Amino acid sequence: MSVPVFPVIMCGMLKQIRENARIPLYILIVAFIGLYAVSGHETNPPAGKIFGRKVLVSDFQKAYNGARTLLIMRYGELPRDTKIEPMIEDEAWNRLIMLYEAKKEHIKVSDKEIVEYVKGISAFNDKSGRFSKRQYEEILKYSFGLTPSEFEQQVKENLMMEKVVDKQGQDIKLTDDDVLREYKFLNEKVKADYILFKTADYLPRITVTEDETKAYFEKSKDAFKIPEKVNIEYIAKAFADDKEETKQKIRKEMKDISYEFAVSADLAAAAKKSSLEVKETGLFDRESNIPGIGYDLKFADAALVLASGQVSNPIETKAGVYIIKVKEKKPGRAAEFSEVKELVENTLKLDKADAIAKAKAQEALNAVKAGLEKKGDFDDIAKGLSLSVKKTDAFARNQYIGGLGVAPEFAEAAFSAKQGEVFAEAIRVHDGYTIVRQDSITPIDEKKYQEEKDKLKGLMLAQKKYFASITWFTELKKKANLQNNLDKVRGRRR
Repeated sequence: MSVPVFPVIMCGMLKQIRENARIPLYILIVAFIGLYAVSGHETNPPAGKIFGRKVLVSDFQKAYNGARTLLIMRYGELPRDTKIEPMIEDEAWNRLIMLYEAKKEHIKVSDKEIVEYVKGISAFNDKSGRFSKRQYEEILKYSFGLTPSEFEQQVKENLMMEKVVDKQGQDIKLTDDDVLREYKFLNEKVKADYILFKTADYLPRITVTEDETKAYFEKSKDAFKIPEKVNIEYIAKAFADDKEETKQKIRKEMKDISYEFAVSADLAAAAKKSSLEVKETGLFDRESNIPGIGYDLKFADAALVLASGQVSNPIETKAGVYIIKVKEKKPGRAAEFSEVKELVENTLKLDKADAIAKAKAQEALNAVKAGLEKKGDFDDIAKGLSLSVKKTDAFARNQYIGGLGVAPEFAEAAFSAKQGEVFAEAIRVHDGYTIVRQDSITPIDEKKYQEEKDKLKGLMLAQKKYFASITWFTELKKKANLQNNLDKVRGRRR
């Protein structure tokens, strides 16, 4: 299921249009407009069915336009992405399903609510901060391709969807115990002692045969697939400093450059015009250290979703803003053993070393427990076993732990053990296994809790309602039993 627009509505994001957003006309000329344009009467086949009822092509078109408007209001412009039209199409179906439910539940929206909503959009205000009818009409016409009556109908529908979503959370409650439990989770702290058995320490003693390696590869072929790779050309403007003013200037400059790709994908011409250099990365995959860029999942994901020859919208990273063009793509494929032999061998060795680390940790844990039962001191017991004890600073359950990183299982074990006792099992961390002993717990500040309780309760309630709405919509979409007939409509109109 695509992520529906309704959480955006629920969060109030509709009320924000990017200030001074330049939305070029090309992003409003959507191919679907011609596809779904209808004359004065409907012809078969319908666009599809929801809840067993036919959806006319004209009704789908209205929903499509409404979904498109929401996306423009959210992003400022529609990305040049081959996936954008199917995404809007999915949102149109989501919109039709929610509006069906809103009408079924007799959700009403008054003219006053529509007027207040429209006047609450700051983009429609003049310099004095007052609603400007002229500005309102011009923005609708040139940025959205809508008349006021069309936009206000969309607003009415948006408010209906917002109300039907809000209705799903009306009966959700939270007790004081729920809030206290969450506050403790976030603010209670523990100190722990631990003994670490590093997997890497056991690697030198591991040997594997070629037969073992081949057998391991055959069992785990999916783990050794050659990933999809892409080679891109790009132009970039780096951030000179961390000032927001500097970043906004760069964003605007690169956005202006990106408009030139509405009619041409000539990166070299755009670079020359802007006195920028076109650079090339060479082939890389999602997990690669990208030449000239470094490790950047956002950058890699943006490159991998583009088709060959396609140019991206501006992509922002910590270093600056990029516009990229795909020069070459190589699809992912199954690997031959010879291609990944070294990787398979190293992975098998690591698995074997990990198993030894776990066994050693459990063996030592049993010895430590026996020593503690005889009233021995933890540090002395460890020293007698030639083991090194490390100590943490105080940390909360969801906090980064010095020396261990993000280790939720370790944190849970430290909180679960009694003071001075070790946890019952050896606990996995990113680089091995640990014996965990609780040193002490720092309880929450009761006075501070009373001051922050209401704010936390509000956040928890909003989160609970959000997830309830997601669950509700998932079930609603199942009941709708969507039958999408658009491919047949396209075929008939060609």
